[in-house]
Amino acid sequence: MSKKRKSEPKKSGKSKSSHHKRRFQAGNLFIVLGFVFFLAITISSLLVFQRSDKGDDDPHKLVEQTLEQTEEQAKIKALEAAPANKPHPINLGNISVDDTVIDDGASSEIVKLPPSVTISIPEKTIKIPPRTVTEDVVEKGEGYIEPQNDLTQESEGEVASLPPVNNNSLAKQSWKRPERPMIAIVLDDVGVNRKGAELAIELPGVVTLSFMTYAPDVQVMTKAAREKGHELMLHVPMEPLGRADPGPQALLTGLSDQEILSRFEWGMAQFDGYIGINNHMGSKFTGWDRGMKVVMQRIEKTDHFFMDSRTSPNSVAAETAASLGVPVLRRDTFLDNDYQDPDKIEAQLKLTERIALKNGHAIAIGHPHKTTIRVLHQWIKSAENRGFNVVSISEILALKKLAE
Repeated sequence: MSKKRKSEPKKSGKSKSSHHKRRFQAGNLFIVLGFVFFLAITISSLLVFQRSDKGDDDPHKLVEQTLEQTEEQAKIKALEAAPANKPHPINLGNISVDDTVIDDGASSEIVKLPPSVTISIPEKTIKIPPRTVTEDVVEKGEGYIEPQNDLTQESEGEVASLPPVNNNSLAKQSWKRPERPMIAIVLDDVGVNRKGAELAIELPGVVTLSFMTYAPDVQVMTKAAREKGHELMLHVPMEPLGRADPGPQALLTGLSDQEILSRFEWGMAQFDGYIGINNHMGSKFTGWDRGMKVVMQRIEKTDHFFMDSRTSPNSVAAETAASLGVPVLRRDTFLDNDYQDPDKIEAQLKLTERIALKNGHAIAIGHPHKTTIRVLHQWIKSAENRGFNVVSISEILALKKLAE
């Protein structure tokens, strides 16, 4: 009996020791698992912060995104990334979400013209003295320019055209005066903003629409515009004086003649049915003789005309076109320097009317902003009632052809 009682305590001690050992092992395992979990959380957090710091500038991320994009998606993404908060020299002010324009960069710079600029007009040659970009003048017909006064004020920052020439007879030699003053409205930059393009297409068909070469779905939009009765023009991006990006396939002064022609051919192939071509930006390129000669030589092989948007007084577009026999027009006014203010747009339309009354015709350039389009809807009706003919751009060109 005594032996059995002595062995019982020994058995109980062994059981307690085993129990403590199991608890100790479980505790250690819990600590190890907790430490591993903590390390995993820490590493994950560091990776997340590192990725967010890289953001959209991570070159690896950009390469992966580019590889996944189709050509059309890449074009749309490039347009969405355009610096929409920068002012265009003909659209000064903050840009709204629905209005996309790009900075030409010329409006804030002083650019000296060469010692003299020669402008060729049929049977006449005029020597032009130097003048700076910031001196504002308004052209009155072909070859005559009236200095700015209370009747011809344009909004601050507009790029001037050519300086005054005191020979009004030159203008009359180049144009036939119609019975009623004619005004052509051309809307530039159409297609970059799809909503703006749709609003522009709903305007009366007498308004000419100049579609951007790199606009997405440009063939669909131009087809709709033609069906509504609009005449179309091709809006070709050209190099500005500033640092702004004029867009894909822009014509630049640093390119070879072959590359300029290749890019111009690309733009000309983007859609059909346009009758004329004009420049988007281009305050630098349009002043470059060699580049403009390449452009005009190509246009000379077509039935198209060229219209100089005149973003610079240093432009040689008209001179180069005339030397090669290319029909050429030049705008008289910009409508929407202050495109958010309908009163200022209306003031520019009144200025356009005065030029038309004086010269028999006028060309105004605007853009597919909501305010501009709303004002034009109202103005076109009232202008017709007040004795003006609002016409397509080809009817203005016909006046010049009849005179020649």
